[in-house]
Amino acid sequence: MKKRVQLLYAGLIGAALFAVPFAQSSPLFRLPLSSDTSVHYYYDDNRASGPLTDWACGSSTYDNHNGTDFSGGPRGRAIFAAANGTLKEKVDGFGDGFVGSTAGGGAGNHVVINHGGSPNFHTWYMHMTAGSVTTKGVGASISCSEQIGGVGTSGSSSGLHLHFGVYPDGPNFTHDDPFSGSCGGPISYWVNQNGGHPVTTCQGGGTATIVVDNSSANFTASTGWATGTSATDKNGADYRFHSTSPASDQAVWNASLPAAGNYAVYVWYPAGSNRSATAPYSISTSAGSSTVSVNQQLTGGQWVGQGVHNMAAGANTIKLSFWTTSGFIVVADAVKWVQQ
Repeated sequence: MKKRVQLLYAGLIGAALFAVPFAQSSPLFRLPLSSDTSVHYYYDDNRASGPLTDWACGSSTYDNHNGTDFSGGPRGRAIFAAANGTLKEKVDGFGDGFVGSTAGGGAGNHVVINHGGSPNFHTWYMHMTAGSVTTKGVGASISCSEQIGGVGTSGSSSGLHLHFGVYPDGPNFTHDDPFSGSCGGPISYWVNQNGGHPVTTCQGGGTATIVVDNSSANFTASTGWATGTSATDKNGADYRFHSTSPASDQAVWNASLPAAGNYAVYVWYPAGSNRSATAPYSISTSAGSSTVSVNQQLTGGQWVGQGVHNMAAGANTIKLSFWTTSGFIVVADAVKWVQQ
């Protein structure tokens, strides 16, 4: 479904909206999804009225489009940071939008990352689904391939997609086409733009780091899992917990891995004497699943390693069960995958 976004993005009204190609030191970006979409609406390189012109001199864009749309779902599909940087801005809490909506300045639920460089490069990730935006605070470090949200259709949007914008002089809202081509300009901001289908490799071959907190849209648990906030060593704003008993009702963290290979797995939980010493986490691997027993009475409030596992690209899960020794609780907080 073609999106028809108005130029209402937060902070952009009345700002400089002209494309300017920059030749200075710049970061190079990976595809901000685990795989490319079949439908794109590229940056419109004809900033004046007239024929629509994308980077390849085609018409896969719409008038004055100032970013790249990767169109399609499913809802909540993982969105990854395109390069290392610092979280500059985040907005969450809006439901699905409509063409002309001013929610989030038109961008709906979104994230802005400052990548530094000269000039000061920023990327915008727009129209995320509610509840999927990273729980990290503004000013926190963001790693290339770290999950920062999920695909949605909030703000001025008419269908599920990710609008990805590159702003080489971010503080002045000067945007540019990230693709090089006959009509796009001499500079590509991608690690490898691959004929219009950018690759998922980070600049310098950096590893993928994916963090999913219990507050993320990529976490699911039944209403039987209570919500807690009192522990000071929690990850994010809260956590979920359940009394141990012989029943099957798992908390599940979901991730979309960018490539097959070995991943180190870490779990985060607030520790306590009433926690289970045998909390059973089930980790999806390319060979099936591997269950690890975690002592949640100790070493809380930090990332606790659970070994390196070979995993397939795409959908991956880590599950926590409360079917273990009775008389305790298990805590579901956050998990992390780190590509090796």
